[in-house]
Amino acid sequence: MKNISEADCLALVELSPTAVAVHDKSAWMDIFASCSLVEDPVGSSPHICGIYDRRQGYRSKDKLSHFYDTFIAPNQVRFHIDRDIVSGLHVMRDLTIEIIMSPQITVHVPVHLLYELTLEGDELKVFRLAAHWELWPMLRQQMAAGWPFAKVGSASAYRMLRHLGVGGMAGFLRALSSVGAAGKQQLALFARYLKDGDATGLAMLFINPGVKIALPHGASPVSIYECAAQGGDMQFDKVLAAGNIVSATMVYDRAGVSHAGVALFELDKRSLKIVKLTCYWGRQ
Repeated sequence: MKNISEADCLALVELSPTAVAVHDKSAWMDIFASCSLVEDPVGSSPHICGIYDRRQGYRSKDKLSHFYDTFIAPNQVRFHIDRDIVSGLHVMRDLTIEIIMSPQITVHVPVHLLYELTLEGDELKVFRLAAHWELWPMLRQQMAAGWPFAKVGSASAYRMLRHLGVGGMAGFLRALSSVGAAGKQQLALFARYLKDGDATGLAMLFINPGVKIALPHGASPVSIYECAAQGGDMQFDKVLAAGNIVSATMVYDRAGVSHAGVALFELDKRSLKIVKLTCYWGRQ
C-alpha cells in the first residue's frame, strides 16, 4: 500500500478550493473517486456517483457534475480556513465559506467540512465529502438583502430544477429539518457530565451503554464509562446542527493538555440520544 502523508492529504483537499476559485470544473471533479458521496449540506439528499444508471446504461459522475453546475458554477466561492486536522485518511476543515451570489448578496457560512479519502490505484481521491452547515441561517442572510434576493432566489430554484429535478430540489430542502437547538443542548449536557465524571449521567445521553467514543478519531475507542473516568473540560463554539448531526469547534482540556479540534455528535432524530461521537484534534 502506498505510504500517504498528512501533506499528501492536505494537498489533495486544497485542490478543491483552488479549482472552485477559478471555476475549473474538470479539475474539481477529478479530485473525487469513481465512486463517491457528497453530502452538502449534511441532512440533504446525498449525491452518489459511480453507481450503475439504468437510464444511461453506464456508471458516471453525472450527479457530481450536476451538483457543480447548480451550486458552484454560478457563484464566487472563497474558503477561509481556521484549522485543518488530518487523521489517517480523514481531513477535517474548520472554516467559513464566503459565497458571492450577486453584487448585492454575499453570504458567510460557518462550516465543518469532512473529507474521507481513499486510494484509487496509486492515486489519492476523495471518497466522501460531508459539509456540516445550517441552511436556514444562510437563507436568512440572502433574504436580508431585500429585493435582490428575489432574482438570486428564483435563479437558484431554476438551476436546481434544471440540473437536479423536482426530486433533487426536494432532497436539498430536506436540510431545513435538523435536530436544531434541542440537539445542540445535548452537547452542553455531555460537557457537564464529562467534567463531573458522572458516568451515569453520561450514559443516559447515549442510545445504548455500549456505544464507543473516538477520542480522538484514529485512537482506540473508549467506552462511555472510560470516557467519564478520564473526565476533562470540553468546551464548544461554532455549534452547527445539520440533519441529525451536531458539529462543534471544540477545546478539550484533560490532564494538563489542551486539544483543539472538531466534535461530531450523531443523534437519533426522534429521541436525541447520541448514536455516535467522534472528535478530531491534531497531534500535540
